Amino acid sequence: MANICLPKFNRDKLLKALKEQDITLAKLYKMSSAERNTIFKQYVGSDFASFVNAKFEQAMVSNQKKALANWIEQTTKFKDPIRRDMLEKVERIKKVLSPDEEFGFLNDFAEMKFGLNVTEEEAETILNFKTKIDDLKAKWNPEKATNELAENAKNKDAGWANTEDRLAYGLALDDFKQFVGKLKLDAEAISLLERFKPANYWNNIVDLAGVTKSMVATLDNSFLGRQGIKVLLRGDVGIWTRTAVESFKNFGKQLVAKSGGLFKEQSDAVMRAIRADIFSRPNAMNGKYRAAKNGYGLGILHEEVFPSSLPERVPLLGRLFKASETAFNGSALRMRADLADAVIATAEKNGVDMMDEIQATAHAKVIASLTGRGELGKVAAIGREVNVLMFSVRFLKSNFDTLTAHLFDRTMTPEARKLAVKSTLRIGASLTALLSTAKMLGFDVEFDPRSSRFAQIGYKNHYFDPTGGMRGLVTLGSRIVPTFHNGEFGFWTKSGTTGKYTKMSGENFGEQTALDTFEQFFEGKLSPSAGAVRDIWRQQNFEGEKPTFVNTTIGLITPISAEMFIDELRKGNDDIVLAMMAEVLGISTTETTFRGFGKKWQALKEKVDNKTYNAVLKQVTYNFNKRAEQLQKT
Repeated sequence: MANICLPKFNRDKLLKALKEQDITLAKLYKMSSAERNTIFKQYVGSDFASFVNAKFEQAMVSNQKKALANWIEQTTKFKDPIRRDMLEKVERIKKVLSPDEEFGFLNDFAEMKFGLNVTEEEAETILNFKTKIDDLKAKWNPEKATNELAENAKNKDAGWANTEDRLAYGLALDDFKQFVGKLKLDAEAISLLERFKPANYWNNIVDLAGVTKSMVATLDNSFLGRQGIKVLLRGDVGIWTRTAVESFKNFGKQLVAKSGGLFKEQSDAVMRAIRADIFSRPNAMNGKYRAAKNGYGLGILHEEVFPSSLPERVPLLGRLFKASETAFNGSALRMRADLADAVIATAEKNGVDMMDEIQATAHAKVIASLTGRGELGKVAAIGREVNVLMFSVRFLKSNFDTLTAHLFDRTMTPEARKLAVKSTLRIGASLTALLSTAKMLGFDVEFDPRSSRFAQIGYKNHYFDPTGGMRGLVTLGSRIVPTFHNGEFGFWTKSGTTGKYTKMSGENFGEQTALDTFEQFFEGKLSPSAGAVRDIWRQQNFEGEKPTFVNTTIGLITPISAEMFIDELRKGNDDIVLAMMAEVLGISTTETTFRGFGKKWQALKEKVDNKTYNAVLKQVTYNFNKRAEQLQKT
């Protein structure tokens, strides 16, 4: 057959049929071998039909194998066992796969890779996504990207002809990821009737806890002053500033975005644009993001403070929730990507191979911790359950890792550890300079880490925390580790109000101990749902009230910023605007006024109105502070 030559007359007749689309490659591809043979007979005759069909099928096998192999290589990591098994399966293909066989192959791959079965229509959609992504990716030139990055490491369009082509590829890849994500969610979805089964009670608790946490965390743009503040303090002012500007733009865009209607999901166009930008950056195209086991945290669909998107379906308030969620998640992804690009470029200049999985993973952990997402290690396997108990366990771990410069992480390479140490030292230096300047300007600042006011800036009725929550861990460590005071060694605390030092000896009945301090710290980190259980057991909430169905429910669904605003209005504080601005930006505030804890205060609250009650609290606070100041002077 190899020596057969198709006569010119037959070639011209077949070519004409193709040009005039009497037959098309797409139709031929979908036909069986017998059907193609019949079609070819009409144009080249019986003598040459088998020859033409054999050559066509040979090309089909080659293209099909190449296409399937490319898809597997793009969607799996080099050391992934699935990659090796599926590539071997492709290599064993000796004939053209029929639509049914091709569907079976894709279904096997989907089940191995994503843990789900797909229908024939879904398999065809996956294949269409693959074709579109391949066509768009072909427009990216790796060699050109390398040369352009050498000239400008910040060039996002390196290797692309223009930004439009780059983002088109990013959007196509995002469409595929969202499609697969939806398939997984649909596969894991529980119907309303199934939720009443005892086997799903725990899932109901987890889902409800996620909804309450998302509700409480909304109505602000807190990533900038909390999770992302370490990047600013580290000295990456440009990255933080760009993220801040974009976050407010994204909040506004999402606020006016189209809605799917009452109780429907809102447009995801803003987040799609952010993800498309990240998926098409040079370090995404050349595989450097994927080289790290955690992918630099760039594949996260939901940050831990927004574990559920269900609140976005609530009329009116859902729009504000979606805007807050978009600003938060978008800021996290953008800041991590920008920081990752900067760190990768610097590391490579110093001779570090950032395609090496060990190096990439170690550096990625540092970047994740600097942007508020700590690695949980083995605990990550039950991360969803831990998220029910704790408000932001990954954020807490990120602060711990930053403060300790990843000292306890054995996977750190010398180069990554150097990055972590430099970051921690820079953050410490920035905070010291900021607090010292505030002290010189006359603000109330405490430098003793054993004090409840440590590393806060006091102004009027509030203390402001510029550390992004890191101060709490420092204070905890200073109290549960023995230190000296006036030559006496022990567990010491310092009152933020009176300045008095107290030794936690535990010698007297009911006296505070270091263990109590440790337990109280983690009690304060509980999620809204777990915190409600704590208050019921303790029979007193944060406001000093006895928990009821009404105030407990309100506490579970009211955003922190809204609750604070109402509280500040009720108390009539004159610095309410400053306090609210700080809270919205993620800078935690603590009020200096006493809170009425105990039976006597509860009895007073039941007798008088809120205005009178708050006036009494203010007066008691004023008298106490005045007396404390006199005692300190003597």
